[in-house]
Amino acid sequence: MSPQAPGSVTFSGKFDFEVRSFTNTASYTVTYAFGGWRCSCPKWEETGLPCKHVERVLCRLDPNRPLEHHKDSLGARRKSYVQDWPAYDAAQQAEHTLVDALLWDLLEQIPEKLRPVTSKGRPEIPLRVQFLIAVKKVHLEKSSRRARGLMETQYAGGKGLLGHVPSYAVPTRLFREESSTGLLLHLIQLSSLPLAALEAGGTVAIDSTGFCTTCRGSYCTEKHDPSRKHRWIKAHLAVGTRTHAVLAVKVTDEHGGDCPQFSPLLNEVVGSGFTPGTVTADKAYLSKENLETAERLGIDPFIPYKSNSIGKSRSSPIWRRKFYEFQAKRDEFDSRYHARSNVEAVISAIKRKLGEEIHSRLPTARFNELLAKILAYNIGVLIHQIYENGIDPGVPGVPTVQRPPKPREAPPAAEAT
Repeated sequence: MSPQAPGSVTFSGKFDFEVRSFTNTASYTVTYAFGGWRCSCPKWEETGLPCKHVERVLCRLDPNRPLEHHKDSLGARRKSYVQDWPAYDAAQQAEHTLVDALLWDLLEQIPEKLRPVTSKGRPEIPLRVQFLIAVKKVHLEKSSRRARGLMETQYAGGKGLLGHVPSYAVPTRLFREESSTGLLLHLIQLSSLPLAALEAGGTVAIDSTGFCTTCRGSYCTEKHDPSRKHRWIKAHLAVGTRTHAVLAVKVTDEHGGDCPQFSPLLNEVVGSGFTPGTVTADKAYLSKENLETAERLGIDPFIPYKSNSIGKSRSSPIWRRKFYEFQAKRDEFDSRYHARSNVEAVISAIKRKLGEEIHSRLPTARFNELLAKILAYNIGVLIHQIYENGIDPGVPGVPTVQRPPKPREAPPAAEAT
């Protein structure tokens, strides 16, 4: 029997069809169930939205149906989002100018070490200065030596916050300290607090991503084919979908599971003073414990169910209720779950702006370097919100940008009784 042609559709059951992939040798099952079409392809599993395989089946059933060749298929136009381009342009150009003032003000929360009066030797570099140098080094995305050279140029002639730039080894030594981890987590939490009012009643999106710790160029891989494997560390993020700020973060090694991090992240978000209305995450976070944690905190969870999930559960009413919503109100559920794409946008922004490589060698230093990346990203988000929403951080050297209030949608008219 000759192999199926790409895109061919084979009837395999009463409501089942097999569709051959266009890009590889795989085949996907398209089924009509619960009043809608389902597909086994990764896109449908991820988004729950109609894919090109469903479109192929519909064209097979109705030959007169026009075939849409757009990758989002079914003729549906990709949803676009309005961007305030003048505010975006101003924030991007001002980021390197304002990051010092915001970071320096934030570092006031770091307690300094008490040095004995009788101690001899050189005076210790204040922790506030050490963290400033370390976070700026990560923000510049340069090596320690090159970053110090840039900072010497920036602070030359008494300009800026520092009259003297410490040794290039300061960031490396700071990241090796285990005590730096708790301080960086606290700073990330503080950097997001000015945005609590904007995120009130909004959605928190949770997901994880990996950062590479062994980096080699493509030439080395092509020519020498090294057998050494990449090692990764994972960042588990809770992101506010309105501002794209990181509200909570947990860092684990490459084997750290996603599901156990859901409750600690959500508890930390609420404990910091945020009041989200909903939380969304992918299927990896589906569990009764996670749904019950969200319900206990007064947050409505939107986590899609797996193909083998059942709605029967005597011990968890929230599991039964959300399972019913997932099956009977799928369109509404998917529209709320779609907010999860915001965390993917945040992950992409962090890696594009600050790099996805971790250059530190020791495990503790790797974790702290990654936390410094997220702190630098959050400060960039705060600068953007200063220009887009007119937030006044109350920091000397940071201008107050007057922005007109954004128009809000009018509430629906009350029905006549």
